[in-house]
Amino acid sequence: MIDHVSIGTRELPRATNFYSACFAPLGYSVQHQDDGQTIYGANGHWSFALYPSPQGELIGARTHVAIAAPSQQAAQGFFEAAIACGATALREPGLRPDINERYYGAMVKDPDGHTIEVVHWIS
Repeated sequence: MIDHVSIGTRELPRATNFYSACFAPLGYSVQHQDDGQTIYGANGHWSFALYPSPQGELIGARTHVAIAAPSQQAAQGFFEAAIACGATALREPGLRPDINERYYGAMVKDPDGHTIEVVHWIS
């Protein structure tokens, strides 16, 4: 249903470094970059964009972005990279039977305060 998501950042270079490290275990990389944006995805598909937002609100109440992980190990790798790059842990990686018996995920708050979740659905 969703084609892509974009979020604002106070510091584009810092956010680019953060998401490049966190998305690598998931198999996502920079697909396009210039002075005004960094866009991630895979195989030429642009899925997640960062845009500079020097002022104004960055975060909406109860808003979060959930990123697909190809495996539990990839979700764990995302979480470890995020914490190493300055994220705050909101939910450690693990099964979430309260959500769904097949749901494995983790959640962090990025350095700009965005809530980012990584999810793997177990077959």
